[in-house]
Amino acid sequence: MNTQPNYIDLIEDTKLKSARQCDGYIAFSPDISVSTGNFSKLRDEFPTIQFDSSNETEERSSIILERTGWEKEDFQGKLILECGCGAGPDTEILCALGAKVVSVDLAGLNVAANNLQQQITEGKAYIVQADLADLPFKNKVFDIVFCHRVIMHTPNPEHTLREILKYVSDDGLIFVHSYADTFFQVFRWKYFLLPITRRLEPNFVFNTIKRNAKWLFKVSKFLFKFGKVGSYLNWVFVPFYNYSRKNTFGSKTEEFLIEYGIHDTFDALTPKYDKPLKLRKAKKILSERHLKRPINFYQDRYVTLIKTK
Repeated sequence: MNTQPNYIDLIEDTKLKSARQCDGYIAFSPDISVSTGNFSKLRDEFPTIQFDSSNETEERSSIILERTGWEKEDFQGKLILECGCGAGPDTEILCALGAKVVSVDLAGLNVAANNLQQQITEGKAYIVQADLADLPFKNKVFDIVFCHRVIMHTPNPEHTLREILKYVSDDGLIFVHSYADTFFQVFRWKYFLLPITRRLEPNFVFNTIKRNAKWLFKVSKFLFKFGKVGSYLNWVFVPFYNYSRKNTFGSKTEEFLIEYGIHDTFDALTPKYDKPLKLRKAKKILSERHLKRPINFYQDRYVTLIKTK
C-alpha cells in the first residue's frame, strides 16, 4: 500500500513538525481519545458494515445525494475535506463520485486506512488523524467541507462548525449534518438511556444490546403493524434501531438487519458527547463566514442540514 501523503502542501508548515507517519495515514492527535471505547468498538466489531460495497446496497450513497441535494457532477474533481470519517463509508462514496478526499477523524484511523487501501493507493483519499477543533490545514484550500453524522459528537458543535468553515474556499461548497435540536428528536429512548449507558463499560453495553437484539427487533416489527401510532411508540420506547422498512435494505435478511441495528443502537447509547447543533447559532456562525454561495438551512423532526445551494 502506498502510504506516502499526497496533500502535504495543504498542511501548515508549523503543524508538520508534530506529525507522525503511520501505516496509511498521518497523525496529529493521540491514538487514545474520547472516541475510544465507543466509536473504536464499532470500528473493531463492524469495520465494513456501513460500506455500500460490502453490504451490497446503495444506502450510503443515496443518503449523501439526498441530504446534500447536489448532483453527482458537483463532486467530480473537487477537493473535499471530510470532517469525521469513522471507518470510511462516506469516503468510499465521495471518491467514487470523482472527488479527491482528505478524510479526518480524531483517533483509530488504522481501520479506515485498511478499508480504503485502494483509494489511498490511487491517490483519491488521504487519511489524517486530527482534532476537528485543531486541524493542521491552511485556510480556504478545500472546494468542499463535508461533515456528516459527526458534529453533534464533538464537545462544542457550534465551535466545531466555526473551525471547519475556515478551510473551505470563499466560493466553495459546504455540507453539515446534525441531529435536530427538536423535542421529537430528544424525547425518546436514546436520550432517556444515554446518561446511564455512557457511564457503563462499553463492552457491557455492547453485549447487553447483542443479547437482547432479536426480541427487541421483533417487538419493534410488531409495533410497525399499528401504523403511525406504533411507529411513534417504537421511536419513544423500544431501544433498538429497526431498518426493516427502509427501501435500500428491502432485500436484506433479518440477520443483517439485526446486526445493523446492533451497530446503530450501540452507536446511539455510548458517545461521550451527543449535542445536536442549534440552528439559531449555526445561522449566526454562517453569517460571519461570508461565503459567496447562498446557504440553505433545513430542519425537520430528525435532522438539521446546512448546505450551499
